[in-house]
Amino acid sequence: MPLFVRTLMIAWLGVFTVATQASAQDIVLLQDNSYPPYMSVTQDQPDGLYAAIIQEAKRRIGNKDLVLRAVPWTRATVLVESGKAQALVGSYYKPQDRPWIRHWSEPLYQEEVSVFCRQGIAKAGWIYPDDFKGLLFGNVAGYKAPGPRFFEMVEQGSIMLEEAQTTEQNLSKLVLGRIDCYVVERLATEILIKRENYKNVEIVATASIEPAYIGWTDKWTGPEADALIEAMDKALTAMKADGTIDSIVASYTGSS
Repeated sequence: MPLFVRTLMIAWLGVFTVATQASAQDIVLLQDNSYPPYMSVTQDQPDGLYAAIIQEAKRRIGNKDLVLRAVPWTRATVLVESGKAQALVGSYYKPQDRPWIRHWSEPLYQEEVSVFCRQGIAKAGWIYPDDFKGLLFGNVAGYKAPGPRFFEMVEQGSIMLEEAQTTEQNLSKLVLGRIDCYVVERLATEILIKRENYKNVEIVATASIEPAYIGWTDKWTGPEADALIEAMDKALTAMKADGTIDSIVASYTGSS
């Protein structure tokens, strides 16, 4: 069997497996499985800052049918777009790229997206992305964090792009000199850099400030869906007001 056929079959088997794990009444939310401290997996269970926020919101609204699962990001977007799951956790507001999201929740958190480069690659004062022409960037497959202008320059050939499956893979490639720069959320990447004791990586610019949302699919509609979405938004708003989200963030980031 040709390699590309086997790869396609494996990908769709993963989609089928997640879909068939859900019972008829389950309302499935999907998050990334490799984006700490925001989204990860511990002992096969969803973990991370966003999982903690969602589980507390679920407790407050008392909906036992709400199920959170963690899968690779690309698979999560396919499942939600196709209606096999009801919501994508941690999505930035990208209505043109994800027109199948009909409702963006109250923001879970404000992520700062930064440009990381190997030391000596970028100069002080460079404007992102126009001043980064000719460089090779990394990106996690499916992530839109670098922004529309970045991807426009990739299409034009002004910026080169290599995609990988995880932040860890891209950061390793950056440190080893296989890519020049990487646009990614700042906090998560700084934690990885500190953990691995990388010395030759620096932040050279801020690409954007991106709120992260629960994105609800347009394949799931009706009074039940609308009622749950409204209840989740109210719970998230209350959690911000009473300091619960700040406490959860501090527990995962070590901030006070």
